[in-house]
Amino acid sequence: MVNKGDIWQVKGTQGERTVCVVSLDGLDETFGACLAIVLHPPGAYPDTIMSVHLSAPVEAVAVALNIAQLKTARFDDGTYLGNIGPDAIARIDEALRAVLDL
Repeated sequence: MVNKGDIWQVKGTQGERTVCVVSLDGLDETFGACLAIVLHPPGAYPDTIMSVHLSAPVEAVAVALNIAQLKTARFDDGTYLGNIGPDAIARIDEALRAVLDL
């Protein structure tokens, strides 16, 4: 089971990538998939309303434009790195609302 705000290292077609789960808790169990933001190294993108700097459990930048649907099976061989916590989740939610005009 994956939860909103969880950071995972998962294997993809172009190697490993680090992602932050942004979908509702339990969505993976219901649909066999979840939504995640691909994380980038710090400084890879400028600070805007669409980007969120994360300092824990990894230092990275979450850019709300980089949303991916991932099958639950991708997490079976992945590495759980921790959860970003409610404050960082709120900042990512704000960035997603701005990008999606919600």
